[in-house]
Amino acid sequence: MDDKMQEDFSPILSPDEKARHRGRLGLAIPWEHMPWWVIITAIIAILVFFSIVNNEYYRNAFYFIFDLPWNQDVVQNISGRKIGEDGSWSYTLTTPMDPGQYTYWVEYYGENKAPLGKEGPFKFEIPKGAPEVEQPPLQPSEEYILLSTSTPTLSGKAPPGVKNVILIDDFSGQPLRILERIWNARGVMMTIKVTIISFLTALVLGLIFGIMRVADGSPDLRPGVWKRLGFGVILFVLLLVVMPEWRTPLKAAVAFLVTEAFFALLPAMPYTLSTLYVEIVRGVPMLVIILYMGFAVTPAIRNATDGNIDLRGLPAAIIGLSFGYGAYMAEVFRAGIQSIPKGQMEAARSLGMTYFQAMRLVILPQAIRLILPPLGNDLIAMLKDTSLISVIALPEMLQSGRLWISRNFRAFEGFNSVMILYLIMTLFLSMMVRVVERRSRLPSK
Repeated sequence: MDDKMQEDFSPILSPDEKARHRGRLGLAIPWEHMPWWVIITAIIAILVFFSIVNNEYYRNAFYFIFDLPWNQDVVQNISGRKIGEDGSWSYTLTTPMDPGQYTYWVEYYGENKAPLGKEGPFKFEIPKGAPEVEQPPLQPSEEYILLSTSTPTLSGKAPPGVKNVILIDDFSGQPLRILERIWNARGVMMTIKVTIISFLTALVLGLIFGIMRVADGSPDLRPGVWKRLGFGVILFVLLLVVMPEWRTPLKAAVAFLVTEAFFALLPAMPYTLSTLYVEIVRGVPMLVIILYMGFAVTPAIRNATDGNIDLRGLPAAIIGLSFGYGAYMAEVFRAGIQSIPKGQMEAARSLGMTYFQAMRLVILPQAIRLILPPLGNDLIAMLKDTSLISVIALPEMLQSGRLWISRNFRAFEGFNSVMILYLIMTLFLSMMVRVVERRSRLPSK
């Protein structure tokens, strides 16, 4: 082919660089050649989106699941029994308040949660070191009133027909309190918080046990055995000093044999313990692990420590998810480390590096490139499995949707809202995982 013909055909045959960077092997697909099913799916998705947005029940469900608004918090719901015949009411904040400026509003509701009006603002300032004493009830004011108590009393007069008086703490102009409110919000924010903390914790557990899994499972126990046994004797003596109840002959003999056996088999312990952890935890369903953590381990720890260590609620959920997914991530790290040629470790050791230096500087940087896709899959799976913590009464996304359904008796809209939010979050994470995977890919790939 001469130069002129090659010049004529080159615009047609040259691939799109961006498409090739995304991993496509052929030419970029023009928008006008988009498959018909993609266009139909997009049109249906747009129609469903607008139908949901225009539905009051869906808007209310999303509002509840997101735990909005984030710039205020409900302090108290005063029922009709506490409202006088003339509409008068009063409420004392029994919990001492921290020093600072506060703005409160009051909302009035009648039958079937019909809004009947709003009163306020009640603006007041709590000084530092204010005692818990009674003061005359506060009235609405546009200026901050300096109080001499940390437990103020609010009062007002409700309009006729009021059944509930909702007391609201408004902190619109306080960004730190808004961030705290977002962090402590239920529903979507709790799901995101549990996912992030659990994933990072499981990542650390997976890395530790993954490195332990690549250790030698049957090492030579003879080198340094007497030194290890000497450490065992020292530990045994310390145990007898700290725990006098073990000084009986039988208990002392058992403790000595266990301690010496542990130190004698110490070189084989990393592989043995990590294998035991991985095989047992991967064989138990995640729901069972969360239930076991929430209703077996947590009460046992609380009773053993006389209530000083209480893991109920969020800590139990995070520990359960982290402990369960740590076993899966340990296998991911093990596979990634073992995929690196052994010559890499031998070359690093020949340069004078220790085992851990070689692992940190040579092996792990290469392995992480390979394990990013499965780690991203574990992140997406963990996001979906946060729905399991609803069994220990945590108001994450699914539990918030169920609470909304129990209040409104609209199961279709409630579960659809939960499903849509999970779908949006998982699709977003999938896209982020693809971006990270593409950016971390080796140039030769």
